[in-house]
Amino acid sequence: MRILFLIPLLALAACGTPRERCESDAAAPYRAALQERARIAEDLARGYVFQTRFEQRRTFGWCGLPSGGFYQCWETDTQPVTRRVPLDTAVAQARMSELNTTLPFLRTAAEADTGQCQALYPAETLAEKPAETPAGTPKG
Repeated sequence: MRILFLIPLLALAACGTPRERCESDAAAPYRAALQERARIAEDLARGYVFQTRFEQRRTFGWCGLPSGGFYQCWETDTQPVTRRVPLDTAVAQARMSELNTTLPFLRTAAEADTGQCQALYPAETLAEKPAETPAGTPKG
C-alpha cells in the first residue's frame, strides 16, 4: 500500500527543474536541522516523547482451507503500540545546544551551495519574465 502512495510522489518529485532539485538538495541538511530543533523544543515543552514498539499478539480468528472452507485457529498479529516515555532533559538540552551552534554553519553552507546551483544552472530568461511587446503593437 505504501508503494502505491510513493509512486505519484516520485513522479511529482521528478517534475522539478535541475536547478530546483539542486537547491533543494543543497538546503536539505539545514532544513533537517531546523526540523529536529523544532521537534526537540516541542519534546522539552511537553516533557515526554512518544515511542512506538511493535508487539506480537495472538488472536483467535478464522483460517481458510484449500477447499474453500473456514475453521477457527490462532493467528499471530503484529500491532504498533505507542506509549509516552519520560524525556531525558539533559540529553535533549545538549542536543539542542549542539544544533544551535551548528545551525549558523549549516545555513552558510546551504547559501553557498545554493549559489553554486544558481551558477551551475543559470535561470532561463523566458521562464522568469514574460516577453515584452513593443508599445504600438496589440497583444494577442
